[in-house]
Amino acid sequence: MSTVRTCTAALPVVLWLLLPAAAQDAKTVIANAAKALGYDNLKTIEYSGSGLEGTALGQAQSAAAGWPKFTLKRFSRYVDLSAGTGQQTSLRSRPLDPATGQLPGGGGLAATPETQQTTVIAANGTWMQKLDVSLSPPGFLKLASAASHTTVKSQSMNGKKYLVVSFPVEAKAPSGVSYTLTGYINDQNMLEKVETVVEEPNLIGDMAVEQSYSGYKDFGGVKFPTRIVQKRAGLSWTDLTVTGVTANPSAPPPPAPAAGRGGAAGGAAAGGRGAAPAMGSKKLGDGVYLITGGYRSVAVEFKDHIVLIEAPQNEMTTTNIIAETKKVIPNKPIKYVVNTHTHFDHSGGLRAAAAEGATVITHESNEKWFSNPRTLLIPDRLAESKKKPKFEYMGEKKILKDDTHTVELYHLNGALHAEDIIVAYLPKAKIVVEADAFNAPAPNAPAPQTINGFEKLLASELDRLKIDYSTIIPVHQPAGGDRDVMKTDLLKNIGRGN
Repeated sequence: MSTVRTCTAALPVVLWLLLPAAAQDAKTVIANAAKALGYDNLKTIEYSGSGLEGTALGQAQSAAAGWPKFTLKRFSRYVDLSAGTGQQTSLRSRPLDPATGQLPGGGGLAATPETQQTTVIAANGTWMQKLDVSLSPPGFLKLASAASHTTVKSQSMNGKKYLVVSFPVEAKAPSGVSYTLTGYINDQNMLEKVETVVEEPNLIGDMAVEQSYSGYKDFGGVKFPTRIVQKRAGLSWTDLTVTGVTANPSAPPPPAPAAGRGGAAGGAAAGGRGAAPAMGSKKLGDGVYLITGGYRSVAVEFKDHIVLIEAPQNEMTTTNIIAETKKVIPNKPIKYVVNTHTHFDHSGGLRAAAAEGATVITHESNEKWFSNPRTLLIPDRLAESKKKPKFEYMGEKKILKDDTHTVELYHLNGALHAEDIIVAYLPKAKIVVEADAFNAPAPNAPAPQTINGFEKLLASELDRLKIDYSTIIPVHQPAGGDRDVMKTDLLKNIGRGN
């Protein structure tokens, strides 16, 4: 080895390509990368720039748009590698797309003005909260050098050869399984990508998180990527351009305590998620029932089974909806559950419905969401039931029909809220069931000054489909309390009423 080190700079790269991964000790691979990047004496690091950062996981408008994002200016992230902590500051906003008047990929989220935002990554933070530390090039190599069960293998990807370093970390998922980090190191000893898997309980299960690095540049002896791109569940989350890096800076001052909180951390109240809202029911027509309790579902009684439209929020809410459905329609199984779209608040109860044996009907673009394993989560009702979930994927139209009832399902083309959105039409009762396309305002509210694009599209699509309806059932309870929402309410809101 000493002979190799005294030869030309090109020779180690050639030998790197010739040596099998098994012949290269993982610790040596990690040490070589840390040395090449100038991280040997790195204790803290701060990098700055601008870009986009994901928000509202589970509210994507489309796969192409990715998850909704904040626009970041004057972005800066400080990382303490020894403590595993950090602090991020930025001028953050969510500007509207001027072409549509809506938030790009926003799933109905509101636009926000530029606001100074500081986020602290605490030492006792969860694995998810500490991803920005653990996935960073120096953070990954720091954890890799300390890991006791590290493996390395060679792998070709997109025509390039990598040494792939993988190891479990100390942090454990709710199921007790250790999280794992995997890094891809190229033939220049640059870390190009880091992968991990985190739990997502609502829909995805084991969710892949992938962070890629490119455009490495020397910043005063420390090499750092000038572009950082993160994907979650295969959809874009973060896209940062780095323009400045400082090695071993002092820690920034902590943010001032929020007014009225005395410095306490924000977040959910103690004591868990609490009980689901009390369920109730209301007969809408012969064999048609509205199941109420915050989010709403519609149960339709067929000759020998039930069709349930929407399994919202989470296992607990949907379990209670199912119980109320069985009260009003006893002694019949729920054969189908219709998923209006896969935003988490509208799909979080699908597994509870599947545990009942119901077949999930959803748009064909959603097949990718239902194939992931769930090794990181505590077993839920579906896992405990040992049942294999059943799915039917629809395109533009699907009809459920017997001698008693008909439920027509239609995909809304061009939907701004979610590309997979489905509405249900009950021709016998002249009812349309929809989610997030029209959230009804309070009774007698004046028509809005600005027409909502979601509502305008819903009305035009129902016209295109020649649907003869008089009543609209929004999955979200109307403003001002539970009440009948009529076609005239929608038309008034888009300037087509009297």
